[in-house]
Amino acid sequence: MGALRNLAANLAGARVPEAALRQARLCLLDTLGCGLYGSTLPEGRRLVEALGGLGAGGAPAWGGGPVLGRGECALACGALAHLRELDDVHYSITHPGAVVIPAVHAMAHGRQRTLGELLTAIVCGYEAMVRISKASGYLAHRQKGWHATGTMGPFGAAAACGKLLGLDERGMVAALGLAGSRTGGTWAFKADGSMSKRLHPGLAARDGLTAAQLAAAGWTGPEYVLEAEDGGLFRVSCEDWDLAELDRDWGEVWAITEIEFKWYAACKSVHAPLEAAANIRARKTGAIAEVRVGINSSAMAMAGGMYRRDSVASAQLSIPYGVALGLCGRAGQAPDFEAGAIADEDLFQLARKVKTAVAPEMEAIRLAQHKSAARVEVLYQDGSREVEEIHDAKGHQGNPLDQRAVVDKFLGLASGFRVEAIRGLILDGDAGRSADDLFQLL
Repeated sequence: MGALRNLAANLAGARVPEAALRQARLCLLDTLGCGLYGSTLPEGRRLVEALGGLGAGGAPAWGGGPVLGRGECALACGALAHLRELDDVHYSITHPGAVVIPAVHAMAHGRQRTLGELLTAIVCGYEAMVRISKASGYLAHRQKGWHATGTMGPFGAAAACGKLLGLDERGMVAALGLAGSRTGGTWAFKADGSMSKRLHPGLAARDGLTAAQLAAAGWTGPEYVLEAEDGGLFRVSCEDWDLAELDRDWGEVWAITEIEFKWYAACKSVHAPLEAAANIRARKTGAIAEVRVGINSSAMAMAGGMYRRDSVASAQLSIPYGVALGLCGRAGQAPDFEAGAIADEDLFQLARKVKTAVAPEMEAIRLAQHKSAARVEVLYQDGSREVEEIHDAKGHQGNPLDQRAVVDKFLGLASGFRVEAIRGLILDGDAGRSADDLFQLL
């Protein structure tokens, strides 16, 4: 069998352990918090209104609005969850929650699925998305300008929806093959701070959902969509890929248990520099002459540059802005990335003093430990200096958010919604309970 067929067979027959299902409950809660918060933002409301004009008949997006087609619902919810960069992340440079959970929501809505079926589908979706991203050689894939959440996301959505639809091995191969025929998403948004990055998880969710539905209807997809000599996804977008990652040590470590819940409302590459700067401020304040930040090459490519004061997306992808926030005593939460905050003149002038550079030791940590570490050195006008190095910022692998912190994050983001009912159903609800009970609360 080919590598993709092996993965499909494993997904179709997957028996998910209780530990992975418990983690899926937290991922579901966290993603819904991000999405419900996104639904309150002006650009979130405009998105849902725009998609409402494309047709109806499936499910409403999180936070309400018109009943959308299932594909448009998945697109909307994926974008809403990603609007403030607070959605979960994996070291393979993917955001699985903002892809898989919207797709599962749109597919399951009104179809009498149970909470347990929802959670199992989520675990399988994360597994497919992460394994295929790891197989791609994700760092080289990123360096070519691809956004892996967009390119690898459809596989995760297809696997999750295929699990909900009860696809067998053959059907799952078709779903994954069709998903791989409809992937995309590049980092071109970084050039001008445009909003396309927010759409990538939603587009991936929509396309994976569509692939699974087509597979259930008997459509076939290319089994060798990853490695085909003529047009294989990995051949056109990667360097040194490894198909063995697709089923290596299946079931020993579930990808969903490696997920990081984000604390700061910015690209993960911004977290360690922001936290290091905040720690320095806690020790010393004073007139700053210059700030030097050492990071890995991936962080430099994604977030090493200055931001535009008219673009929230640009600020969330700017280490200089994050460092300025930390040095000014700001917490790096969602309000610090709203239009009023990023227009602040003092923050802008301080950010201009931040110089970023690739540091060999930070690069080594990224390659060996999958960590986005940073070293921040602040030079003061009085001639003194302060240095702070962070390997695991809050929410990262070595410093994870515990369940209480994830719940608190959800309660803060989704305030104004029926947060206690949602929290209780997700974390304590019986696996046999109807998933529609949850959907009605959103």
